[in-house]
Amino acid sequence: MNLEGLTLSILTKELASEVLGGKIFRVFMPKNNAVLLHIKRERDTIYLLADMNGASPALYVPKKAPENPELPPAFCMLLRKHLEEGRITHIEQLDLDRVITLDIDMLGERSKIITKQLVFELAGKNSNIILVQDGIIIDALRHIGVNQNSYRVVLPGKEYIAPPPQDGLSILAACPEEIVQRANASSTINFSKALMSATTGIGKVTTSELMKIANIPESAAKLDDADANILREVISGLQDKIKNAPYPVYAVIGRTNQVKTILTLEPQVLDAGARVQSFDSVNDAICFAQGLVPIELPEHEILKKLVANETIRLKKKLKALAKDLEHADDADKEREKADSLMASIYLLKKGMTKVRITNIYDGSELELALNPILSPTENAQSYYKKYNKFKRAQTEVRVQTQQTEDALSYVESIDASLSTAMTKNEVEEIRQEIIASGILKEVGKKKKSSLPQSQPLKITLPSGTLLFVGKNNKQNDYVTFTLAGPRDLWFHTKDIPGSHVILKANGSVSEEDIAAAVEAAAHFSKAAQGSNVPIDCVERRFVKKPAGAKPGFVIFTNQKTYYVTPRENFGELFLK
Repeated sequence: MNLEGLTLSILTKELASEVLGGKIFRVFMPKNNAVLLHIKRERDTIYLLADMNGASPALYVPKKAPENPELPPAFCMLLRKHLEEGRITHIEQLDLDRVITLDIDMLGERSKIITKQLVFELAGKNSNIILVQDGIIIDALRHIGVNQNSYRVVLPGKEYIAPPPQDGLSILAACPEEIVQRANASSTINFSKALMSATTGIGKVTTSELMKIANIPESAAKLDDADANILREVISGLQDKIKNAPYPVYAVIGRTNQVKTILTLEPQVLDAGARVQSFDSVNDAICFAQGLVPIELPEHEILKKLVANETIRLKKKLKALAKDLEHADDADKEREKADSLMASIYLLKKGMTKVRITNIYDGSELELALNPILSPTENAQSYYKKYNKFKRAQTEVRVQTQQTEDALSYVESIDASLSTAMTKNEVEEIRQEIIASGILKEVGKKKKSSLPQSQPLKITLPSGTLLFVGKNNKQNDYVTFTLAGPRDLWFHTKDIPGSHVILKANGSVSEEDIAAAVEAAAHFSKAAQGSNVPIDCVERRFVKKPAGAKPGFVIFTNQKTYYVTPRENFGELFLK
């Protein structure tokens, strides 16, 4: 469950009405990553539970206190020593960040009031509970050393430094016109991402909802005056809603029966299988979320998610490599500097920090920095070294880029296979392929599958001609290099992941049979919902598998390309 800063601002107000003025009379740790405060109020006793579960951190008032272990952990004992009998005097959120702080007043020596802070950082896997006094950390649930975080350390005796501040306008306090103006002025191509970057307090989900309410496509680059005015009104309406409590909040429950987030706006944009439930408060929604029993995803869904994450990782890597290559492309400029410096070596003297010379390639003036410790020749050589370094980087980055592109193409082929897998043994074969590729590590000893080997799809066309379709990379190799004869026809979507399709020629085939094979290749591919899908067709004898190539990867020549728009009722026509 990922809670946005906007939602946490509402939660902070709710908690203030519950815990302010209360006295902490007992501290427990029901789990190693959770702290439970028993708070005595004038009328009753309530509980405040901080559960720092990395997947779903939460701070809330539970309906019922969880059971506690007999032996309290050391951090629990320390909190008891410092907090029990303390009174909660203040609670606040750090701007619109995921940090909430409790001020707790204690009675010290000579009846002096001592204030301590219990800081809850609700930041996913980095969630933490930190006890602070006078800006100095007494202790924390999780210690963070200098080797783990270059921005700050979280260790006893060190100064408490809050997480890095967010760079953006408060979605609650800033002028809507200024928010839209800053987002529109961003160099980000996508306005939706620009809006997220320009603000604090909202994430991708609420941004999508704001765009939906304003009827603005998320793919929009910049807003015209009309759309900008509408979005300003939508943001203003959100601000008014938050100010005028009470108001309902909405829990978005995913297909695995887990609350994905809690929103202040009624969701209009939902993933497949998701549902929405409204609550009178954020605290009620969190209590509901904590009580849900997740549904375990079937193996097929787990693999789909795994492949999707790997695809995202590889695409990010390609972007990073593109930036590295852009930097390395300065190699020729460094060579020009080095050659020009050598040609003007007579102008250099040891001790100089810079020099103006003529570029021998285009006649322009160059101003080059020099190292005063080096001789003229050594300074020139340093530019040649930089040139050689950039040249090596160009080669290395291009190699890595090609390897990453090949890996991405392969992962996308696995994703296409998962889209067509229908039986347990087909899914198991894909799982084994994913393990073999290194994307997924096998837990425990390798077990031999008891499931029979899956078989490719066999279609008998109206003419009696046989059509074979591989539904994963293992089957693709099988239909192409075992079932197919040299003169059989091989079909595959052009530059799109999909199945290998073999049409048994038996000497000759009709145009109707070829049309059916072309449509089958499109239907069993990532372009199944597309139009004018390009399909390559070639005799199987022209299809080769390079030595050491991954499953399903082939090269071919002499192809002819067809174009087809797959029919929705393809299955009714041929898969009987």
